[in-house]
Amino acid sequence: IESWGDRARTTVGLSKEAAIAAAASFGDMFTLIGFTGDEAANMSKNAVQAAADLGSFSNLDTADVADRISAAFRGEYDSLQAVIPNINAARVESEALAKTGKTVASELTAQEKAAAVLAIVQKDGARAMGDFARTSDRAANSAKIATAGLEDQQAKLGQQLLPAWSGLLGFLTGTA
Repeated sequence: IESWGDRARTTVGLSKEAAIAAAASFGDMFTLIGFTGDEAANMSKNAVQAAADLGSFSNLDTADVADRISAAFRGEYDSLQAVIPNINAARVESEALAKTGKTVASELTAQEKAAAVLAIVQKDGARAMGDFARTSDRAANSAKIATAGLEDQQAKLGQQLLPAWSGLLGFLTGTA
């Protein structure tokens, strides 16, 4: 995830910190519902990339689309329907049943439903997949990349200034 985050500015239009935070949020959820560490990491990166591509294609912010995808993983499909119009509970259950071979929706696990959501996002969003890379030289994505680069530089500067700031605060509060 760390090395993926290093490339996030140009691949998903997010600063390293924002990309890792988004992936970590997805990863925590995936881990809690039973995916292994590597599965959760890969699914997280896929979800963030899908958010970047769908956002690029639909002129939406990557973080906004990531929030919409995250809501769908929790069973809330309304907001994601703006970019994936045909996603709903019945379709997610149908996709999960087809993938698992189960015949009763009540037997589906949260893990199976999450995999179905991601499959639907990738299938229905296929026209958008890769859009961020294809259009990274256009104004909207260039602006996302520039903003992410600025955020990365601010984070580096903040890390360099943190020891001096901590020292000053310690001096002022008498704890240094």
